[in-house]
Amino acid sequence: MEEDQDGNEIYNCVIKLREKPKKRREKVYIGCGAGFGGDRPIAALKLLQRVKELNYIVLECLAERTLADRYQIMISGGDGYDSRITDWMRLLLPLAVERGTCIITNMGAMDPVGAQEKVVELASSLGLGVSVAVAHEVSSAKLGSGSSTKKSYIMEGGISTYLGAAPIVECLEKYQPDVVITSRVADAALFLAPMV
Repeated sequence: MEEDQDGNEIYNCVIKLREKPKKRREKVYIGCGAGFGGDRPIAALKLLQRVKELNYIVLECLAERTLADRYQIMISGGDGYDSRITDWMRLLLPLAVERGTCIITNMGAMDPVGAQEKVVELASSLGLGVSVAVAHEVSSAKLGSGSSTKKSYIMEGGISTYLGAAPIVECLEKYQPDVVITSRVADAALFLAPMV
C-alpha cells in the first residue's frame, strides 16, 4: 500500500477486503440513465422523475473509442473528461440531490479529478452543496535514476486499465456522495458497486 499526496490509500493490484460491511437496505433501485457516449440526457431525467425510489442512476458514457478521443483532446489542450458532463449534471443534479439519488458515471475518462472539479463548480453555481467522489487509477512514473516517483491522476500516454467495482464501493461506503465519477471501469462495475 502507498499513499498519494493527500494521504489517500492507493492499492497496487490488491483488493482490500471490506471491514465489517453493513447492509444499508433490503432493496436497491438502480436505473440506467445512459448506455453510450452519445446518449441523450433527457431519458435519464425522465427516469429520475418517474422512479421516486431510485437510489442510484448510472451514466455509462465511455468506450475505448471515446477514451482515445478524450486522450487526443486532452493532449491538444482540451478536457480529458467528457465535456458533456456539465450538460448532464445541470439537468440531473438538482432533482437527484432533492431525491437522494446518487449519480454514478464514468464520464471522468482520462481526467476524473478535472470532471470532479467541474461538477463541484457547477453545483455551486446552482446553489447545491454536493459531495463528489472520484474512483480512478493513479499512474506512477520513476523520475531519473533515483528512487523518487511522480504520481499522476491523469493516465500517462493514454494508457489505462479497467478498474472493477471495488474503488466505487469504497467511495460509496466512505463518503456517501451525491456523485461518483470514475475513470475507465468495467461497465458492470458501475451497477455492481451500489449492489455491494
